[in-house]
Amino acid sequence: MRMKISFWRPVCYLLMTSCLITSCKKSEIVDNNGDGSNGPPPPPISVPFKITPIDRLNQGAEPVNSHSTVTSRSSLELNFRSYVNLGKDELGVSKPNYPRIKKLSNGHYILFYHNNQIGASCDYATSEDLKTWTHKGKIFKNYSIVDSKGENNERRYSNCNAIVLKNGDIIAVASYRANIGYREKPLDAGIEMRRSKDNGNSWGDPIEIYQGVNWEPFLLERASGEIQCYFTDSDSTLNESAYTGTAMITSSDGGNSWTPSFGSSPYFVIRTKHEKDGYIYFTDQMPAVIELNKNKELAAALEANVGSYYISFAYSGADGAWTHLSPDQEGPEDRNDNSFPGSGPYLVQFPSGETVLSYNYTSTFYMKMGDTSAHNFGQPYAPFSGKGFWGTMERIDSHQLIGAMPNTTQGEVMLSKFVLNHRITATNRNVQVDGNNAEWENTDQALFVGALSQAQATLRSSFNSDSVYFLVEVLDDFIDEDDEATIYLSTNSNSEKLEPNEGYRLKVSYDGLKSCEVYNNSGWSNTNLHIDARAAYKGTISDMSDQDEGYFVELAIARSKLNIKPGAPVLVNFSIKDVGQKEDGVADPTNTTTKKWVPLSGW
Repeated sequence: MRMKISFWRPVCYLLMTSCLITSCKKSEIVDNNGDGSNGPPPPPISVPFKITPIDRLNQGAEPVNSHSTVTSRSSLELNFRSYVNLGKDELGVSKPNYPRIKKLSNGHYILFYHNNQIGASCDYATSEDLKTWTHKGKIFKNYSIVDSKGENNERRYSNCNAIVLKNGDIIAVASYRANIGYREKPLDAGIEMRRSKDNGNSWGDPIEIYQGVNWEPFLLERASGEIQCYFTDSDSTLNESAYTGTAMITSSDGGNSWTPSFGSSPYFVIRTKHEKDGYIYFTDQMPAVIELNKNKELAAALEANVGSYYISFAYSGADGAWTHLSPDQEGPEDRNDNSFPGSGPYLVQFPSGETVLSYNYTSTFYMKMGDTSAHNFGQPYAPFSGKGFWGTMERIDSHQLIGAMPNTTQGEVMLSKFVLNHRITATNRNVQVDGNNAEWENTDQALFVGALSQAQATLRSSFNSDSVYFLVEVLDDFIDEDDEATIYLSTNSNSEKLEPNEGYRLKVSYDGLKSCEVYNNSGWSNTNLHIDARAAYKGTISDMSDQDEGYFVELAIARSKLNIKPGAPVLVNFSIKDVGQKEDGVADPTNTTTKKWVPLSGW
């Protein structure tokens, strides 16, 4: 990876014109006037422009579950520019664990965590931009007690989690316990809650809302307004450390009071039997629960401890109500036990329908894309290189989420934004291919690549009755003459592989179109699609002594050249190649399968 330069210099603007070039391959000679009179390239023209960052795209509203039929093609892409490692300087502790991040009502962020693998107290930090963090101190602090058996002891806290309510209040909860002999002292264990009405600047006094040995509380605010607090029920751990289950308490008044009341048994809602040495035990712990889009059904991701750790799932049914179980009862009926190895799950859903599961396995943070019902999940994606456990996610808008995971060997938390790539719809309009991207401002459905370096790119599309258009925008601090972005097209959306004469590869760079190729039985070969291309860039090419901004390329292709079938989507893959890095694509660009290519519809 190239070193970043911290200063800016005056940038030059270059507009490369190529009016309806006679070959798709990059040419030194262009049709300057559009009348066939070829001549030398025109001199550089100063054109003010800004590269549109991904945070400003994909903001248009879409129907809920709009992508329910194509979730198998959706994927997540780490945003390298947002990636940070948060250590003691930012978080105030040397071994941050169990991070839980939330987006606040003012657009800022708050991160909860405890120090060491099992905490004694819980800390928190805040940020406006996910880059710069301020350690705010302890939200739950350990202190000396005389326990229920009359012995000197200490109340300790772990597993702080929180939710930002619809009214903007933050409710934070943590598991507390007696430090010495906590398993034998359920009266000295439970869950405490604190509330902030000012985005975490101040907190109300702690309130005890549950009594009993527990771990890993999780909060859910339902569409009805009911708040549910789930947790690992460990009251039976004195008998067997692997004997757990998921229990719940609820609040119908914004967290002011809870049912069952403090000191009462909770609602036992998710429990699976397993056998060990001829004895029956229960499992299903570390719950993460969502209310699925467009219905009341609840879906839970859980950790099953049956000697080894597995990810399990449970579902409430269409009415969204868990059956209240007896302590020796298994439930619910709709479940998927021991789906695959893993632990520490977290679950979110995008408005477009895709569910996302995170978990850790062999100390690695994994993510999987799932369908709208959270029943079927795809292949694992391991975005972080560090090793740890107990990661988390937080969806922050319709196309982005945050993933975080401790890197325990470094005493840090790895944190990044992730962008949802899924079916996009081209905008029906006329485009002036003139090297000016201002007219694309309101055409915001885009694909994104940018997981491997600071260089990142977006792809958008428009069309009219005659032509299809693409805009490639690349943010790049160091433009190199060998950098490139590539658009892959397949006009056969019914096949899961590239078919001869129905696959195209268009490579562009800072100075316009580099090559145009068609797929045939022997691979890629040059072809002629008569593409009209314009490019502009800000920077000095292959100069490492300064910092560039990037480039964009507009492309126009006659519909007749692509053999687009009426009403049928075109499958698209998109990639970027930054010097010194491998090619990074929405789907694997080295594979001829189109199974994970994204539908481009609207044409």
